[in-house]
Parts: sequence; structure tokens; C-alpha cells
Amino acid sequence: MIHIRIFICLIAFGELAFAAGSPTPLVRAHAHNDYYHKRPLLDALASGFCSVEADVFLKDDTLLVGHFRFELRKERSLEALYLKPLAGRVKANGGNVFKTKAPFYLMIDFKADGAATYAALKKLLAKYRFMLTEFTPTSTKVGAVTIIISGSRPRQVMEKESVRV
Repeated sequence: MIHIRIFICLIAFGELAFAAGSPTPLVRAHAHNDYYHKRPLLDALASGFCSVEADVFLKDDTLLVGHFRFELRKERSLEALYLKPLAGRVKANGGNVFKTKAPFYLMIDFKADGAATYAALKKLLAKYRFMLTEFTPTSTKVGAVTIIISGSRPRQVMEKESVRV
């Protein structure tokens, strides 16, 4: 019951913050399977969440969001639901997801086809490099959005790269 109360408190807090016009970023709040909300990403941001998860499958060269293949819809792409809205916010907020500077994490969980999914993700993320944290073997340049890749990721391929996305 404690978890339910905490969640309800976070939702209530987020609605109050949204009504006031600018939510307070909750740096320890994560929206798991965020795409199940009526307004993916936007509900989490309105509540101040600084971390969201999107499960993806690669279908016809497009990263589609869903936990199971039968849920996939072409209008529910990773770009449409997450990357474009985040880019708009980063541009509108002077380089940050929120008006108040706070870290923001987009966890992308590969549900299948790790190597092909990763190749498609790298290509897509190149368009949004201006807002992303960049990792090199010797440094980290923190951006407005840090991508975390989980699930069926091609770990060996990723480890061999000099620059990681």
C-alpha cells in the first residue's frame, strides 16, 4: 500500500505543478512503461518526472513503441512520441527539458533484434544530437537528455564503438 500512496502523491503533486504552469522536476521519479498513458511523455513531464521508459521494436525501419508486437502502431513511433516533443521542449526552455535545469533520462528498452534496432536508433538519434548527452571513452558531455539503452541491446557492438550514443 505504501507504493500506491507514494504514486498517488506524485500524481497529485504533478497535477498541481502543471496547473501552476511549470512542474517541479522530480529527479528520482521514473515513468515505467510510460507509453501506456493517454499522453505518453507529456503526462510524465506534467508531473515533473525526470525519467521515462519506452519499449521499442524495429518494424519497417521505424522504431515503434510498445511492450508487445501486437500493440505496435505506425503513429506511435519513438520519434513522434518522445524525441520530437523532447526536442521542442529543449529548444523552448533554453537547452533544458524543464524550465528549471534538471537531468532527464529516456530509457529505451529494446524488445528484439538488438543489432538492427541499435543501428536504426543511432541513425535516428543523429538528428537530435544537439540535445543528447555524449559519451566518449574519456569524457562525458552532459546534454538535456541522456539516453539509456536496456533490454536486447547488442552489448558487444556498443562496447566496440569509440563514441557511444
